[in-house]
Amino acid sequence: MTEIVRRSQTRPIYLMLRMKPPWVFIDEIRRFVESFCACACPNQEREAQVALAVHELMQNAVPHSREEDVDLVLEVDPNTDKVTISVSNPCSGEQFEKLRARITSMNAEPDALKHYLESMRAAPTTRGGLGLPRVRFEAQLDVAAHHDGDRVMVVAAGKLRAPRLHLEGGVLS
Repeated sequence: MTEIVRRSQTRPIYLMLRMKPPWVFIDEIRRFVESFCACACPNQEREAQVALAVHELMQNAVPHSREEDVDLVLEVDPNTDKVTISVSNPCSGEQFEKLRARITSMNAEPDALKHYLESMRAAPTTRGGLGLPRVRFEAQLDVAAHHDGDRVMVVAAGKLRAPRLHLEGGVLS
């Protein structure tokens, strides 16, 4: 364990995963990522937020994967105070344009909580549509997407030492 801590003080720590998209693994990946972050970055108290972001991004990727590979790369770097999550999956140009429009609209609202609440109000009974706003607000990560050929990569990145979310009436952990 001492060697892991010593090595983590000099370079980023990565988790890379490629999988075929059965839904059953998404919850297990969330638990694994939470444990991975707790070991890789002890005392950061960020593992639940990072695991939530991975879970949401994987839930978005799997239904669009057309039974092809979904790739996950998680990078945590305590030295630069940075966490980056990248999830890639097959994606048509049309699907990407819809995704890009959603991300652009989301990022145009400077208040992540306001956008998250608006997203909840817009579709209170439908499934979906909250994952990216949830990553942006609850996990406190910036979200972007890139299209390369027939794949999309959604990237969520931000500070490893994110401040606690303060809301009226309390703190969101």
